[in-house]
Amino acid sequence: MNLAIYTELKNEINQRVNKYSDILNSFDKNASGMVEITPEFKSAKNSFDIAFKELQVINKAASKELKKAYRLANRKNKMKTF
Repeated sequence: MNLAIYTELKNEINQRVNKYSDILNSFDKNASGMVEITPEFKSAKNSFDIAFKELQVINKAASKELKKAYRLANRKNKMKTF
């Protein structure tokens, strides 16, 4: 796996994880902070779990050098925006 493929896959999966996380956080919570389990919540939670597991798998499969190159590339991109 090279940096371009890793970056593309990781960014796509991160976007899905963030989207499903926002959906899960939009559900109303009761006084104890728990969410009522509805079919909509179960569906969103299942989608989140799948995307999160994919993120774990890609992070586990990536080498230490690849992760380091990814971090450096992201730092350079963030510095350009300032």
